[in-house]
Amino acid sequence: MKNYQLIQDLITYVATFEEEQPQAEQQTLFNFITWMNRQLMQIAADRPAPIEPTTTAAESPDVMLGILIGYLYRYSRVYTKKGLENTPLVTYDDFTYLATLWAHQPMTKIDLIERNIQEKTTGTEIIRRLLANDLVEQYNDEVDKRSKRLKLTEKGVKLLNSMWPVMGQVATLLGGTLTLSEKMVLVGLLQKLHIFHNPIFLDQRDEPLDRLLNSMNK
Repeated sequence: MKNYQLIQDLITYVATFEEEQPQAEQQTLFNFITWMNRQLMQIAADRPAPIEPTTTAAESPDVMLGILIGYLYRYSRVYTKKGLENTPLVTYDDFTYLATLWAHQPMTKIDLIERNIQEKTTGTEIIRRLLANDLVEQYNDEVDKRSKRLKLTEKGVKLLNSMWPVMGQVATLLGGTLTLSEKMVLVGLLQKLHIFHNPIFLDQRDEPLDRLLNSMNK
């Protein structure tokens, strides 16, 4: 016996879509699919999956999200390495530190490190490389004499300007065959995750996992 529940559900969604989009020119298949994606995303947000470990944890959306984001990070490292050839920059982080300074200079070392979501030891090593290559210069903070502020050198600005087109190619390659609409949806979701995780990194990263999970559910 056939079950027509799916068709009935689809008809209900189409009727709701047409009510919200009464103009005939807006009632296209593309617009309906885009609208439907938003409805499904809202349903998923209203019914979050349980975070408790289960026997099928390896198949959970949370686990797959972590795995796939990890894969994307590794892909980006491969592409970035090609883009940084024949430059004094060692890693993608070297480039992002220069780009961050370009947008927000002057900055203290700790502000630069935290804005790039890194631990102090790792960030200090990156800054050391940039200083050694005369891409960044430091000077005493006028307010806090114990602190150093950083800004780009003329050499750093010149290198960064030469890198924008190359890193743009890396970004385009990383986006793959996603459509513009898909990229915008993905950016929105990742931005939401960034807004959630950034305060944890800045203020709570030394807390144990169970306490972080408990605070998430409050």
